[in-house]
Amino acid sequence: MTRPLLVCGNANLETVLGLEGEFLPVQGDAVTDRLSVNVSGVGVNLVRGLSRLGSPVRFVTLLGNDVAGRTVRQELDGIEWHAMPVRATAQTLALVRPDGRHTFYRDIKGNEQADTPVAAFRAALPGCGAALLTNIGWTRDLLPVARAAGVPIQTDVHEISSVDAPYDQPYLDAADVLLFSAARLTDPAGFLLALRECCRAHVIIAGLGEGGALLLERGADRVHHQPAFRVVATHRGGAGDALAAAFAHFLFTRGHDPREALRLACAAAALKLRGKGSGEGHATEAEVRALAG
Repeated sequence: MTRPLLVCGNANLETVLGLEGEFLPVQGDAVTDRLSVNVSGVGVNLVRGLSRLGSPVRFVTLLGNDVAGRTVRQELDGIEWHAMPVRATAQTLALVRPDGRHTFYRDIKGNEQADTPVAAFRAALPGCGAALLTNIGWTRDLLPVARAAGVPIQTDVHEISSVDAPYDQPYLDAADVLLFSAARLTDPAGFLLALRECCRAHVIIAGLGEGGALLLERGADRVHHQPAFRVVATHRGGAGDALAAAFAHFLFTRGHDPREALRLACAAAALKLRGKGSGEGHATEAEVRALAG
């Protein structure tokens, strides 16, 4: 029987405004078919990506009893989930340019400092094949719980810029599979090699956006480059989350080796670009394999 993957991370309500040009006009105006609302957040994006691919999922998150929270709850129908109550549900505003590039405005409502739902995490952990812990602050106290239970940990630290950043250190010390974005790095491969010496992960992945991704396994003497798959982009938000979800699916659920898991994950990330919001556009496994060939 396939073991579920446990996701811990934020859920939020996202408002998307499609721009006709490069910038938002100062004066207000009527828009047609360019304003939409969707449910996203890194936690939700991982859950949707995994579920769409066919992995059974459990989800622990934070939700308020507000319009945003009630909307998120409706979207999680069919998923095994637990939400720690908080004052307000996180929200984001995404301004999307015609080529799919976007600017995010995040309002986490202070939830990064919320109490950690340790009891819910302990209850959901037994039988799981891996724990996907996002790097929002409230997940830090869950890292030693997963480690003590012997459940593999996957974490995406996103735009890390230093191998000794204090915020990221607990995740670097705990993760078995570590992902990050190399968007702001001038030497991603060099950073990857340096990072390996400062963390315990046996697999490290650097996302390169349109350049694909880099993979370094513990004990390997070379960095492996996986090129991206070319598609027409509608909205580039959430592609990194789709990559992380698909890599976990093909590594932990399907049992592929890391290189093959990354190849398929890059195809999933490319297909995600067709979505109109950060939480939309996730691909099925059949779609991923058809694109990857």
